[in-house]
Amino acid sequence: MGVLPPFWSLVEAHGDELLVHARRLSGDAAEDVLQDALLRALRAYPKLRHADHLRAWLYRVTTTTAIDHHRKRRREVLSDEPPVVAVYDTHEDFEGLIAPLNDTAQVALRLRFVDDLDYDGIAERLGCTSAAARQRVSTAVRTLRESYA
Repeated sequence: MGVLPPFWSLVEAHGDELLVHARRLSGDAAEDVLQDALLRALRAYPKLRHADHLRAWLYRVTTTTAIDHHRKRRREVLSDEPPVVAVYDTHEDFEGLIAPLNDTAQVALRLRFVDDLDYDGIAERLGCTSAAARQRVSTAVRTLRESYA
């Protein structure tokens, strides 16, 4: 159990990779997601008991914040009129495909098929075990197959 380093040294060390992670999860909203995630992390930082796995902790805070932003956007879209049909690129097609899934399943699939992470990498980002990450991806894929069959 090490001593906690200054918070901003963590931001300097991991900020760029966290922005990439937020961009993969949130697209154009990545900067807002990361800003909110860092504010959440800063508020929680004094309450941490040890300095173990701080990078993973920052990824988890960022992932959770991205999920929260996605939920908020979904509520806003559902409250508006249906969107006009548009031409989709590959990323938008994927997003449309996974839209019916819950937010956790969507994030698991993005990490696996967009970011091309192995299950250990997914587990680190989601704050779970490798087996749980594998199960989340498997369940999400099975749900998609059933819904589009």
